[in-house]
Amino acid sequence: MAVTDSIAHYRIGAKLGQGAMGEVYRATDTKLGRDVALKVITPALAGDPARLAGVSREAQVLASLNHPNIAAVYGIEDHAIVMELVEGPTLADRLKQGPIALDEALAIARQIAAGLEAAHEKGIVHRDLKPGNVKITADGTIKLLDFGLAKHAALAAAAEDATIAASTSGDGLIVGTPAYMAPEQVRGRPVDKRVDVWAFGVVVYEMLTGSKLFDGDAPTDVMASVVTKEPDLSRVPPIVRPMLRRCLEKDPKKRLRDVADALLLLESTGEGSAAAVATTAGRTRPWIAAGLAAVFAIALAIVSFLYLRESPPAASVVRFTTTLPQNVNFTQNGFFAVSPDGQKIAFPAIGSDGVARLWIQQVDSLAPVPIMGVEIPAALDTLFWSPDSRFLAFTTFPPSRQLKRIDVTGGPAQTIADLPMQVLGGTWGDGGILLGSFEGILQVPASGGKPTLVTKVDPSRKEVSHQGAAFLPDDRHFLYSRGGLPGTRGLFVGSLDVKPEEQNTTPVMTTDFGGTFVRDRRSRSGGWLFFVRDGALLAQRFDPGAASLAGEASTVVEQVGVLNGTAAGGAYYSVTGQGTLAYKTGAGITEARQLAWLDRQGRAVGAASELTQYTMLKVSPDGTRVATMRRDLAALGGHIWVTDVARDTSIKLTLDNARNDSQPVWSPDGKRVAWQGSREGSSEFYVKAADGSGAEQALYKFTGPAPVLTDWSSDGRFLVFSRGGDVFALPVGAVSPAAVQLGANGCT
Repeated sequence: MAVTDSIAHYRIGAKLGQGAMGEVYRATDTKLGRDVALKVITPALAGDPARLAGVSREAQVLASLNHPNIAAVYGIEDHAIVMELVEGPTLADRLKQGPIALDEALAIARQIAAGLEAAHEKGIVHRDLKPGNVKITADGTIKLLDFGLAKHAALAAAAEDATIAASTSGDGLIVGTPAYMAPEQVRGRPVDKRVDVWAFGVVVYEMLTGSKLFDGDAPTDVMASVVTKEPDLSRVPPIVRPMLRRCLEKDPKKRLRDVADALLLLESTGEGSAAAVATTAGRTRPWIAAGLAAVFAIALAIVSFLYLRESPPAASVVRFTTTLPQNVNFTQNGFFAVSPDGQKIAFPAIGSDGVARLWIQQVDSLAPVPIMGVEIPAALDTLFWSPDSRFLAFTTFPPSRQLKRIDVTGGPAQTIADLPMQVLGGTWGDGGILLGSFEGILQVPASGGKPTLVTKVDPSRKEVSHQGAAFLPDDRHFLYSRGGLPGTRGLFVGSLDVKPEEQNTTPVMTTDFGGTFVRDRRSRSGGWLFFVRDGALLAQRFDPGAASLAGEASTVVEQVGVLNGTAAGGAYYSVTGQGTLAYKTGAGITEARQLAWLDRQGRAVGAASELTQYTMLKVSPDGTRVATMRRDLAALGGHIWVTDVARDTSIKLTLDNARNDSQPVWSPDGKRVAWQGSREGSSEFYVKAADGSGAEQALYKFTGPAPVLTDWSSDGRFLVFSRGGDVFALPVGAVSPAAVQLGANGCT
């Protein structure tokens, strides 16, 4: 084609290059007065109506993309694709100068990932991501070229980095550049966006090392290397290896499912780069993990920099997320535990078969795996490690409460003890096993035996539970939390050699979320106390012998998820003396909820804008409003709210912070809401106008066993509740709840 030729209203200029699809020219749009890149489709494609139609359709789809990191496609004219003209070198040109520094490489990688993510959201897969298809403008902006068009290529070029598009025997086309193709791409199998995730990892590796990850004398040698060779990541900085391992998993089912996941990992590494701990301020900047499911951020060496020396140097920090396999979900509590050796994270999850099991995530592994052969309760409430990291202890209920242990390498679970009550977490040390409960801290021999109380809940101090036990270095003393309502709890030091009712009642500190002791390796007994304050995880020097704190607290993580219930509080972190910290940001899984509504076919039709701590709800008779109980950290337990679905507004019906309000029910005409309020061993039914006007009216006060309000009769005359296994109907305004007994002996 002569340079003086024109296509439509585009005046052809200099030739810029040539690819499998055709030649690329600089051209001028004579209508708009702008320069563009014009890819003239090769005659082999232009002469095939079916392929040409496919190219045209793809160009139309790509023209819908509008992202700063993707070279725009303007349209198609007379067998030519009109594209944005991007000035500047390609990433391949830049790599001829050698490896790229970490900070610069990560900045480029973030832009590549952002462009890929935007296209993937439109259902478009590149399939030929490589340095030659990445442009770098003068201001450092990254532009991805030839997005999605490689899938329509039909001819192979002979160059070393040529795009392969050869027909295969069964599965269709092998499309891509050998050194950047994913294993499933090499095999000619169906591909999806995960091939771009693989190529992204290869490109990041090449930026950091200046060398190709997979190479060979011929394209077939390179392709064989992709399929058989395990990537050697020893040449890249340790901070990037976890992300690259997940991008370069040969099995696409185990690979990161979305480049957005890689982008999250890059965000975590970018905060620290080569020096990931800001030591001058005595604090580390956290990575705030995103998502509704539990996300772990694993930070190596954060603990060691805190307690190995007063003025710590910059420490290497490794952070990564672990995502669950497809169709696997965390159980409702969302907690986890790091092994004492710092190498494993355990958590409960429900598999695709609907069975709840314990799962193990190795810190140096790509994906968590379940411990097969042992089922656990879906609402597992206790999980902790043995001191040697060989066993996990957990509780079962129903049919009976038992403490069990399981070898993490597999095998049947063994019963340690029958439990007389519900327990609230536990710890395992050389002094045996300690369990929290609503009666006090229980001690159980690790070899098995009957639980005995070593502390005792004191109702006169308005205590509700003792929990969060953790052994101190002598294995005779332990830290634990005791108290009642949020704001009244403290952290105490208990002793196995003192009677339950004679334990020291002087708190180490006031905190709703307990604490964890980590021994200083330079000291026989001293160490650091980890605790949560105002949502941040802090560490402060602690002398176990004197039960006293010293110095100032340092911030380790600026946002840690907490769960602050009526009976007990806890924080979503786990730390070991080996310097491994796992934490989850945001609210507890059982707290962060959103109201949403579906049609009769199960399709989502709307959702409330608030994301808060809903625990129960009742829809109004006309379906326009929802009465809910929301937990309130300033209250005994919760308050009753009414949300207007159409207006997306809410009003608070109850205001008494010294009362736990729950179990809302609607009057049949939708004008009033009744609920039960509880405090100090008594319960009372209340009613109030649903629009919040007027004062609440107390209906009846109960002592003894608490009732459970369940309904308001359709004629408006009765409130229905259960109590002690029997069902009653209380006439609204009556003075005796036994006026009508509807059923007995377990009826509900």
